[in-house]
Amino acid sequence: MTSATLTPAFAMRSDLPPVPAADDNRHKLRDVPHCREANALMFQLPERGLAGFVYFWVDKDGMAGAAAYAFGPGIAVPVIERYDSVKVPDDMDFTDWDVQGLTARLGDVHKAMDFTFAGERIRIDAHYEAFHPPYAFSSHKDGCPPYYADDRTEQHGRVTGAMVLDGEEIALDHFMQRDHSWGPRVWGLNQHYKWFHATTANAYVHFFEMQSFGRALVRGFVARDGLMSEIRRIDYDYAFDDTMHQKRFDVVVTDAAGRETRIETKIYATTEFQADPMIYLKEGAVTVAMAGEEGTGWCEFCWNRNYFDFAQQYVGEYF
Repeated sequence: MTSATLTPAFAMRSDLPPVPAADDNRHKLRDVPHCREANALMFQLPERGLAGFVYFWVDKDGMAGAAAYAFGPGIAVPVIERYDSVKVPDDMDFTDWDVQGLTARLGDVHKAMDFTFAGERIRIDAHYEAFHPPYAFSSHKDGCPPYYADDRTEQHGRVTGAMVLDGEEIALDHFMQRDHSWGPRVWGLNQHYKWFHATTANAYVHFFEMQSFGRALVRGFVARDGLMSEIRRIDYDYAFDDTMHQKRFDVVVTDAAGRETRIETKIYATTEFQADPMIYLKEGAVTVAMAGEEGTGWCEFCWNRNYFDFAQQYVGEYF
């Protein structure tokens, strides 16, 4: 990936309202159950058979933590390093965040972040640069589902820097996706969801399809060819492996501008993230073919545990 191939950051029109500058930073959380704020930074290195993410969070009581995962066929033993339950000052924000070996330093609003992670097997010192303005779930006519955040923003960009993994230094110059959310997170109210990102040099797609209370809700955007537009429809087909973990996910999305974007993906690295006792989170890092370009992305499936445990017995017979 080289900078010469990239569309200049934010050089596109949008049919979506701008996201307030304050939403890039830490929020004052409401004193309600399950209220928290989190940032996730997902990266993919398919040429090495590696993928991973850095994740940091703080709850309404100021208890904060951080995690880093690295996994895939290129590493014999996956890295799972997680540190939590540390009280942080009320006035510490993401311009100078420092929790359990994780630091974050916001740069230009909605455009950049420097971050580090100092673990036992994994160390990261990196810079994230956004390709396009953030998409906020609140921009949808029905807003953000209130049991899953007061609001969420999703964005695609580039990570540069270095990662030291089990003593080996690995240069980072790859696509990255940033997810930022704040407010209640009642995981168990999702019967199922699909959280998807596809990133190439000049095209960016995200959607979140949530199945809750018997309804299917979709939020997301397409940013390509100089225009960022909200998704109106998604059509997809996917396959499972023997453990009912997704292994292929192909999508056609239609946006408010009437454009169809076809995305073919292959899941090359998988893991599970332990978030809540009521659900499973099945993570998949993907390679992408979209709009005539190759890229990478992320495909996360959430399942109610009871349903998944039952359905997994029958996936070979009926799916």
